[in-house]
Amino acid sequence: MNTTSFQELIEKEREQRRTYILDAAEKLFYAKSFTGVSMEEIAKEVGLNKATLYLYFENKDHLLFAIILHKMKELIARYEGCRGQDISGREKSRLLGTTFFEFARENPEYYRTIGEAGAGVFKDSDNPVVKRIFELMEKQLGMVRDALSEGIADGTIRDDLDPLEMAVYLSVMRSGIVCLPPGWQNVLAAGGIGFDRFVSDYPQFIAGAIEKQASVPVAEHKKKSGTAKKG
Repeated sequence: MNTTSFQELIEKEREQRRTYILDAAEKLFYAKSFTGVSMEEIAKEVGLNKATLYLYFENKDHLLFAIILHKMKELIARYEGCRGQDISGREKSRLLGTTFFEFARENPEYYRTIGEAGAGVFKDSDNPVVKRIFELMEKQLGMVRDALSEGIADGTIRDDLDPLEMAVYLSVMRSGIVCLPPGWQNVLAAGGIGFDRFVSDYPQFIAGAIEKQASVPVAEHKKKSGTAKKG
């Protein structure tokens, strides 16, 4: 007969309370803003005093780290589903991009909060949760790199750039797009371009940068150039 020890019950209760605190903090961050919410407010929301709250999370940054780690695990799981597809490297790279943007569309408040907090929030690089986040970010980047490497091998991705370099370019652009500051969104809107269109146009924009183009014989290229000049 299996029995649960008193210590196991304590740990289970602690984990449940920790999850409850995280859920409450996440809702407050999304409803207001990361900078606009205090630890005192979070403590009040979950019915604890601040001293007890600090036993679970040292500060707001640590709360955000836990939220980021949870979301990163969700995204990595979706990426894993893309990696096993029997498709070309270019299509796999495109699928990873689509998966990322779908995830961002489902979690707009999360990315808004990340953009507001900024990269400076990770200054506590010795924190074990931050280290785990960086490990998952590296894994995510590796999946993009591997898809590009497959594309180079099967001839669907250009082979004159390093796949890691391309993966970093793509990852930086994708993150920048979903965390696009309101000012840039206003600029697009003034030009009649909605944010959804801006996101949906990204695959077409990036295709010309990474896809391997069919080579055109030199003689044919000169002929086309001459025709264009005459026209």
